[in-house]
This record gives sequence, structure tokens and C-alpha cells, in this order.
Amino acid sequence: MVSSILRQGKLAIVVLILGVSMMFTPSVTSAQESDGWQFRITPYLWMLGLDGTTAALGEDVPLDADFGDILDLLNIALSANMEFNNGKWFVVLDPMWADLEAPIDTGGSIGGKVEIQLLIVDALVGMSLSEHFDVYAGARYYDQDITIVPSMLPKINLGDDWTDFLLGVRVTGEISENWSFAGKLDAAVGGDSESAIYAQAVFLRHIGDNKHFDIGYRYYDVDYESGSGLTRFKWDVAHSGPVVGFSWEFGG
Repeated sequence: MVSSILRQGKLAIVVLILGVSMMFTPSVTSAQESDGWQFRITPYLWMLGLDGTTAALGEDVPLDADFGDILDLLNIALSANMEFNNGKWFVVLDPMWADLEAPIDTGGSIGGKVEIQLLIVDALVGMSLSEHFDVYAGARYYDQDITIVPSMLPKINLGDDWTDFLLGVRVTGEISENWSFAGKLDAAVGGDSESAIYAQAVFLRHIGDNKHFDIGYRYYDVDYESGSGLTRFKWDVAHSGPVVGFSWEFGG
């Protein structure tokens, strides 16, 4: 029953994306190529919280951690959005990596730590159908490496990785001389997860001709499960929170 609902929800998102894309198809000739390719890089911070269900020793475990909880465990995080764009076609690479560490406190002689490394990478190719509307396709790779390091026992390696194939749309618009907005929506149309939906809305404060400060909100909900028994892995989790960054553009 649940899987049927998830499939119907995924289908509804895909139909919405395709329907909106078809509405803008007649305007494809208005998106002209520029004199050359531009490159934009945006280092950013996603202040995400996690809410959902994971699994431990085969049993479902609720997960509820806000950004403050994650910040307490964070060693380092690196993320950047990079885009090549010639006015009609664009290519995007967006990696995000984080290293976290949590102590194990049993109240007795056995302690230790849990080491967690997360990697999410988007690789997208798209086309502008009009001045303010684009469509794109690509893949999103998610890798979790979890190592339990007890003080008096051998290490236990957990985690998993998966890839989803995406179809999405993005829109842009001007608010004033110095402000604009950008939004995007995509859904998994194939791959390893049961379902995955991603949405983002960002306001841009332009500084000169080639720089802008970005502030907005990102939401990513994925449902993935593999294995069985004590080795069952589950990650049915919504990732959400504010995102801030700074962009530089080169070329053109």
C-alpha cells in the first residue's frame, strides 16, 4: 500500500514537470546561445536538518536532528555548485561532502565513537526553453559511510550508496534592479530509491555584474532501502533547511 502511494506520488511529480515543460516548448527559439560559455561557481552552506526513519540492526529507528544537532557533531563540510552555460545549454556539477563524529557513551567501560561521512553529488545537463525557464536531466549520487569504533571491540562498517536519475525544471525572474529569484524542482524517474523529490527556492542579491549573494531554502526527500535482516539499510529521510552562498561568474 505504501509503495503504491509512493509510486503514484512520483508519477504525479513527473507528470507535473513534463506538463509544465510542454507549456514552454514553443518558446525554445527565444533562448539564444551567447557568444561563449560562462562559468559560475557558488560555494554554499546548507543548514540542513534531518527528519525520517533509518534502521539499526534491522529495526526501524526514528531520526530527528535539527541543524544545531548536526553542527555539534560536524568536523568539516564542503559544498559548491558549478555551472557552465552558453545561454541555451548548461551543465551543472554540485557536490556536497560532510564529515561527522559522535561519541558512544554507554555509561560503562565500553565507549568509542561513530564516524559518518556523507557525499551527495548532482550531475545535470539542461536546456533553456525561454529566458526564464529551463529543463534538465541527470543523476544524483548519495553515499553514506558509517563506521562504529568501539573502544574495546573491532570496527563495524555500515552505510550504503545509491544513484537516482532525475528529470527537473528551474525558473528565474527579476524582482528589482539588484534582486532576483531562482527556483528548481526535480524528481527521480529511475534508479535505486523508491522515491526522491528535490525543491529549492533562492533569492539573489546582485553585486556588480558578475557576483551575487544567495539565500534560500532547500528540501530533499528520499526513500531508499536495501538488504534484509540485521544488515538491512534504510534511509527514508527528509533533508531540509536554509541555504546560503556566494556566486562568481566568469567568461561569456
